[in-house]
Amino acid sequence: MHRRIRLDCDGRTTGEILERLTAEIDRPGELPRLVLHIENAARVNDSLCRLIRQLLALVHEREVKVSIIDPTGCTEVLWEALGGSVHVEVCRREEEISEPLDVLVVEDTPDSLQFLKDLLETAGHQVTTATTGDEAVRLCVARKFDLVLLDLVLPDRDGMSVADAVQFTGNPLIAMSAYLDRWSDEEYRRAGFRSRLRKPFKSAELLSALRR
Repeated sequence: MHRRIRLDCDGRTTGEILERLTAEIDRPGELPRLVLHIENAARVNDSLCRLIRQLLALVHEREVKVSIIDPTGCTEVLWEALGGSVHVEVCRREEEISEPLDVLVVEDTPDSLQFLKDLLETAGHQVTTATTGDEAVRLCVARKFDLVLLDLVLPDRDGMSVADAVQFTGNPLIAMSAYLDRWSDEEYRRAGFRSRLRKPFKSAELLSALRR
């Protein structure tokens, strides 16, 4: 159940806008997600950048999930420039608001695996992990995931061969690697990857890729 609010920034200061948001967040009752329809984002009375910075700080402090709808794209540009947030997603239309996904993360580096798991679970997604290509193949054959984040450099086999082995399962794949240029566009197409993320990537880039 989403709680929706329309927020007209025209002539309002950051303080006035955040005061209203804080009152909405603090209203009694469960707040699984707050949907903010931003109007006239570019006409805030001081600085849109300041507004987004303080909004990110507020929702982090309160651990509230917020979806910002801004058809102009102004908020999206600033949100990504500021590094994004697992508590906030920015869309141009309400139809783009994400739903919880069942995600398989295939990554052999422990710190990277834990980072991705924490990031995705904080954003509301269910996460299964694998640290080898063979384990990833077994999991994809055994069940259907909404999305598979697949590192292309694994200890037992490369991610491209994993993608080839699981293509028949229909699991959507996103490639992750610092070495994306090792493979051609045609190889990615044949393996069935829907997109690629070059390491290191920002949290905002990953969360944006989940919605595509």
